[in-house]
Amino acid sequence: MFDLSVVAHGGCWILQDDDGGELGRFDSRAEALAAAGDYARVTEEPRVVLVCDDLGEWDEAVVEPPPLH
Repeated sequence: MFDLSVVAHGGCWILQDDDGGELGRFDSRAEALAAAGDYARVTEEPRVVLVCDDLGEWDEAVVEPPPLH
């Protein structure tokens, strides 16, 4: 089950939840996936995120929760 998506749109990358709600806009895919990692911190487990590039191609990325210091 995927509950987060990162979608390229108009020169930015948008992090969305499964309801299509926007969680943030980022300048790069890497920044958007890093933000998705913050959501992985809640469960402390890696999460699979759907990624749609500016050509409409879908892929999956696994994000790790950031380490707690």
